[in-house]
Amino acid sequence: MKNLIKIATRLSSGILAVALSACGSSAPLFAADGRPTQQIQCSASSAGDCVQRARTQCAQKGYDVLTRDVTGGVANLVIACQPN
Repeated sequence: MKNLIKIATRLSSGILAVALSACGSSAPLFAADGRPTQQIQCSASSAGDCVQRARTQCAQKGYDVLTRDVTGGVANLVIACQPN
């Protein structure tokens, strides 16, 4: 009986891990014009932090902010880098 409980516990832990990893991964998203998008998290109180992170992600090229959501002092931006 104890072995059965151990097996059930390990099995349920494995299933939970697989389920959670599936929630954390998502397919890449694209802007309406086909450019891939990236999500950036930064401090909502420091616009310079957001700008620097976006520039770094886009290799110092320009970028477009597609969405911006601020929750609890954290800004979540979805950006698309401008083409060369």
